[in-house]
Amino acid sequence: MNIWRILDIDPTDDISTIKKAYAKKLKLHHPEEDSEGYQQLGEAYDLAIKMAKQRQGKPKAEVTSIADAEPPVQMEEDTPILTVQRRLPFQHMDAEPERNDPVAQIDTIMEQVKALYDDFPSRIYPENWTKLLRSDLVWNIHQSRIVSDRLFHFLHEHHHLPKSVWLLLEDCFQWRELIQKPLYMDKHSKNFCQYYLKQLDEPGLRFDTLLAAPHLDLDLFLSYRDAAYQALKENQLEQASSSLNAAIALFADEPELLRLQGEYCQRIGDTDGALDAYSRIISIQPDDIDSYLARAYIWYHKQHITETQKDCEYILSQLPNHPEALSLLGKCQLKLGNAAQAKVTFEQLLANSPHDYEALILLTQIRGSMMKQAKKLPAKERKLALQQLTAELGEREGLNKQIKPAIHFQVAIATVALALIMLFQSLLFNAFVDHTKLTPISYIQLHLNGLVNISSPEALGQIGPNQFVQTKITNLHDLKIYRYSKTNKDGNSSIAYDNYLTLNETGAIRSITPSGWVNIGYLGDTPILVITKESSIEIEKTGILEFEMGQVMDIPPKVLMDTEKMLQQLELNPMFDFTKLHQNQMIDVRYMTIPSPPLEIYFYGLLLLVLYRFFFGSLYKLYIITRVY
Repeated sequence: MNIWRILDIDPTDDISTIKKAYAKKLKLHHPEEDSEGYQQLGEAYDLAIKMAKQRQGKPKAEVTSIADAEPPVQMEEDTPILTVQRRLPFQHMDAEPERNDPVAQIDTIMEQVKALYDDFPSRIYPENWTKLLRSDLVWNIHQSRIVSDRLFHFLHEHHHLPKSVWLLLEDCFQWRELIQKPLYMDKHSKNFCQYYLKQLDEPGLRFDTLLAAPHLDLDLFLSYRDAAYQALKENQLEQASSSLNAAIALFADEPELLRLQGEYCQRIGDTDGALDAYSRIISIQPDDIDSYLARAYIWYHKQHITETQKDCEYILSQLPNHPEALSLLGKCQLKLGNAAQAKVTFEQLLANSPHDYEALILLTQIRGSMMKQAKKLPAKERKLALQQLTAELGEREGLNKQIKPAIHFQVAIATVALALIMLFQSLLFNAFVDHTKLTPISYIQLHLNGLVNISSPEALGQIGPNQFVQTKITNLHDLKIYRYSKTNKDGNSSIAYDNYLTLNETGAIRSITPSGWVNIGYLGDTPILVITKESSIEIEKTGILEFEMGQVMDIPPKVLMDTEKMLQQLELNPMFDFTKLHQNQMIDVRYMTIPSPPLEIYFYGLLLLVLYRFFFGSLYKLYIITRVY
C-alpha cells in the first residue's frame, strides 16, 4: 500500500500537511458510501503520522500520576471501588487543536483516549469516560461517525474495561446496531464484534481488585483472566486451565481470579481445590457473601454439615433473609435432627419467598413427621400434643393456602414436561426413521439378529418380502430403467417405473427426479435385478456391487417387461439370458454399509432425559405434598 499515493501528496514529515491531505480526502470517502476507501485512507493516515513523529522524535502524551488521589468513592456492586482524580490524564494535554482543523481535533481526542486507557485507575472509572465523551466533536454530526469508528478500532487492541464502561460507550455510540450492518462488520474483526456484544450482555468481572497491584503487567494479567473466563463459559476446561495457570503466575491472590479457579475446580471434581480458592477469597475479602455461599454448598455436598451451618449463619448475620442461605441452613438443621429449628427457618424463608416449593415440601414433611410421632402417644398425651402442634404449626387451613398453589405449580410442570416429552419423542422417532429407514425397534433387532447373508438365488427365495439381506452382485449393468415418484390429477403420489426410451418419447425425462436405478447383475450364476439409489456409472467401472443392507421386494410386472425390452435395446442379451432371470424377487439396496444413528437423536435424547427428570421430580413432590394432607 502506497500511503502517499492514497493521501495524494509527496512524502513528507510535516504533520500539518498530512492532516490537511487527510481532511481533503475524507470528503471523497464517506464511511457508509465507500467503506473500503475510507478504511485504506485511515490506515494510510495513521501510518504517515506515525512515520512523521518517528522522524521528528515527537514525545508521546504523558500520563499524569495519581499520587494526589482523593479517598475512594463507594460504587454499586457491579461498579468497581475506584480512585477519583483531581486531574485526569486527558485533562491537560499540551496540544491544543485548531478549532477549524477537524483532523487535529480527532487526533487529540484519540490521544486523550489512549492517555485515559493507559492510566489503569482512571480507565476503570466510568465518570472519566463520561467527561471525555462530552467533547463537542463527539456530538458533531459531521465528525462523530469518524470518532466512533476510530475509537471502536482502538478498542480492538485495548479492550480490558469494566462492563459499566462498555455500557457507557454503547449508550454514546450505539455500536450494537452498527455491528449488524455488513459494511461495518467487514471493516472490523468479527471476533471483536462478538466480544463486544458479550461485554454488553454477559456479567462482567471486577477490575477494582487490581488497584492493589500497581507494579503488575495489568493488561497481560487481564488477557489471561478474560481468556479463562471465556473458556469456562464455553466449558473448554483445558483452555481454562492453561489461562488460569498463566494468570496465577502473575497474581495468585486476585479475588476474581480465585473465583474462576473455584469454578474450574468444581467442574473437574476437585472440591478441595475449590474450597481452598473460596477460603482464600474470604481471607482477602472477609465480607464476600458469594464466596461464603459457594463454600457452604461445597461443604454441604461433602456432608460437612457443621461447617455448612456456620457459613450460612454468617451470611444470615449480614443478610437475615438471604433465601439460599435460609434454605441450606434449614436442610442442615434437619440433618442434625433439629426439626423444630428447621421448621422456624423454613417458615422465615416462606414468609419472604412464598413460592419456594422445596421449602414448602420440607415444611410439610416436618409437620407430617411431628403428627405421626404425636399420634403414637397415649390418648391423653396425644390430645395435648396435637393441640400444641396445631398451635405451633398453625391451622391446617392456613397451611393449605400455601399448599394449593404448590400443587397447581407441580401439576403444571408435570403437564408441560409430559407434552414436551411426547413432542421430542416424536421428533426423535422421525429423525431416526428418516436416516436409517428403520424404526428404532427394527434397528435394534437388526443388530441383535444380524443381517442374512445370501450367496445364491435359492437362498434368496427363502427370504420373505421386506427382509434385509447383505450380498455381493457381480457383472452389474445399468438397464436405463428409473424409479420415481409420480403425482396424479388428484395430487396423490405413487412409485412408478419407466425405461429411458418411453420417458424420452413422452418428454417426461426432463421433469422426473429418479429415486432409484434398476440394474442387472449376477448373484452366483443367476441374473438378478437390483435397485440402487445412485447412478450405476461409478459402479459399472468395477462391475461389482457389495452392500450390507438391501431389502427384498417383489418385482413389479412393469419392471419385468422393461427389463426384457432394455436387454435387447442395450444389446445385453449375450450377457444376460432373460429366461434365466430370477423373476420372483429383486433387491432394493438401502445402504452400502449399515448406517449409524443420526446425530440428532443424541440431542433429543439428552433433552428427553432432562424432561423425564422434571416430570418424575414433579410427581414425587406431588406425592410428598398430598401424602400428609
